[in-house]
Amino acid sequence: MKFEITAEMEKKIKEWDSCKPVDVAGAKLSYTFIPTGLGTIIHVHCDVCNRKLDLTEDFI
Repeated sequence: MKFEITAEMEKKIKEWDSCKPVDVAGAKLSYTFIPTGLGTIIHVHCDVCNRKLDLTEDFI
């Protein structure tokens, strides 16, 4: 399977993300893709502030 983030999703993630990375690699976001019969559930989790963005509602 191939999981992709669209340009619209990337824009929404950038608007939502306000945290500064705390490690030297600059990593702070994790992405979860859950395939279902109706589409793919997509969650973005910020490892710095522990917030979660659900992209599923807007893009299914």
